Amino acid sequence: MICPHCLKTIEDGSSFCPYCNTYVGPGDGPEHTEFVFCEGCGARLSPHDRTCSKCGRPAPGILSEDAAASDLAAGRTAGFPRLTQEQIDTEVPHAPASAAAVLSDAADPNETCVLPAFDRDFGIPKVDIPLPVSLRDDAQSKNQKPKRKVHPDEDAYHKHKRHIPKPLIVIALLAAVCGSAYWFVTSDPMGVMPGFYDQFGQAAKTTFPSRQKGEATEEETKSDDTAEVVQEETVLSDDQLYTKLDGLYRTIVSYGDDDQIGEVVDSFNSGYLRTPLSTRQELSQSAYALRDQIKNTQDELNNLKVQDDTVYAEDIEHLKQLAEWMYERVDMICQSWDISLSIPDGESLSARQSEILAPIAQGGNSALNQYDANVSAWKPQPRS
Repeated sequence: MICPHCLKTIEDGSSFCPYCNTYVGPGDGPEHTEFVFCEGCGARLSPHDRTCSKCGRPAPGILSEDAAASDLAAGRTAGFPRLTQEQIDTEVPHAPASAAAVLSDAADPNETCVLPAFDRDFGIPKVDIPLPVSLRDDAQSKNQKPKRKVHPDEDAYHKHKRHIPKPLIVIALLAAVCGSAYWFVTSDPMGVMPGFYDQFGQAAKTTFPSRQKGEATEEETKSDDTAEVVQEETVLSDDQLYTKLDGLYRTIVSYGDDDQIGEVVDSFNSGYLRTPLSTRQELSQSAYALRDQIKNTQDELNNLKVQDDTVYAEDIEHLKQLAEWMYERVDMICQSWDISLSIPDGESLSARQSEILAPIAQGGNSALNQYDANVSAWKPQPRS
């Protein structure tokens, strides 16, 4: 007869198949069905399947316990092909290899991929294999540090590595870099920081000359503060005020001399169309300097401390107006210089002549005419 499960030829009248140990006799034994189920994953199998197509486990009743164990130990369980009907009809039974013979082929059990729970799952009889000398307890030195105990859930075939969190590494590196930079700047081991500060200060003075303040000592600062307080508290009498106004009048009149505004006009006429920009910059300095002087005179007139009932109130207003007209005359020339200096070398100045002279043309001669008409009559006179 043929076993309905493993399709092996067995003796007639047998109750159990000697190959798969399946009950095949009459009576209350298990009924044969067309399909069987995998004992590992529960997948439905065909009687012609020798292994499960999902997990590779031997199909129930296909192999004997010894044959299945030997094949699993040798790593060949997942490679069994599916048998065809022709192979089933012509297959000849053969004596399966024992599990002990298969396990004894390995030189070192520690180098195999067989897990310790393998024997319990498939009932393979354990074989006593001699442990290599290098792994015996008596071969280890007494002074050698004992091996770390492996946790049951830990992978026994890979070394345990303690990983340091990456944020801690990044924080440590940043702290080291910042600390090194702070130490280098504060201690200055190479002596380069004082020179760097000097170069930076010189560059700032060259780039922003108008924003630099002179360095004054503590005594000079105190004396300046004291002088300002005295000046604020001092009120000029009429005699003192006349002397001050007479000097300011002479200063304003001097701005209209040939060596003052005359030189400014001559420098502008001869230089505002000169091709080298450096030449124009040099010739324009006299105009800007005279405008600054007139501005200082106006500030001095505005800051005078006088008595409320002074007899020179009208003279003060006349001098302020004279200074204002003189300032307008010079400022028109400075505005034209601004346009001329904004034209770089290489561009035609003649083509932009009308643009350069536009501020002077718009200002006209009104300030000059009013100044000439009133400068003599508004000279301060002593009053009682």
